[in-house]
Amino acid sequence: MFGFLASLFGCSENKNADLVLIEQNQEPYYQKGLELIEPLINLQEGRATIDSKAKDSLAKGIKYLDAVTTINPNNFAAYWLKGKAYQALKQHESAYIEFDKSFEIEKENPDVARELMIECVHLGKGKEAVSVALHALSFDSLDVGLMGNLALAYLIDGDTNLADKTIKNAIKADPKNKINLRLSQIISDVISGKRTRPTKYDEIFR
Repeated sequence: MFGFLASLFGCSENKNADLVLIEQNQEPYYQKGLELIEPLINLQEGRATIDSKAKDSLAKGIKYLDAVTTINPNNFAAYWLKGKAYQALKQHESAYIEFDKSFEIEKENPDVARELMIECVHLGKGKEAVSVALHALSFDSLDVGLMGNLALAYLIDGDTNLADKTIKNAIKADPKNKINLRLSQIISDVISGKRTRPTKYDEIFR
């Protein structure tokens, strides 16, 4: 997704971009935000620790992207990138708000729907998670990752039957997917009564 996001704007050589909106030019602010946030998102997704210096960079990057969305409120990519930054900071309510705005603008990008669904799960918004997961899966009905996301959304929403059916279809499509195999066991344990049903992400892997 990052290559796609960067391609939305030409690379800027403006070294003096700051947070004072002296002109209605979103490009330098976007590029500064991207430069500050992208490496740290990759780091966080590798499960490395986000230290205080990294948190400061993420916060600064968010401010640059706030400038972008002030200039252009319809820039879905800037909202998405802010969502990823808040996600790395584990500020899930803020991440949800940014992804929701991105999705409101751009519903044809599965990455936008995927990230919104993840934040819905973090916040226990089961019905919305199901709706968004179904939308994401409509782009590629054979994507086992998206199938697993839908199964998880059904589980959070309380529909264990559909969760079980969906995860079984995902495993049939790819029997070696470790994430879906783990989720299948969780769903089975909920159905059998071995564990309580999770209602948000933090409860899943207890």
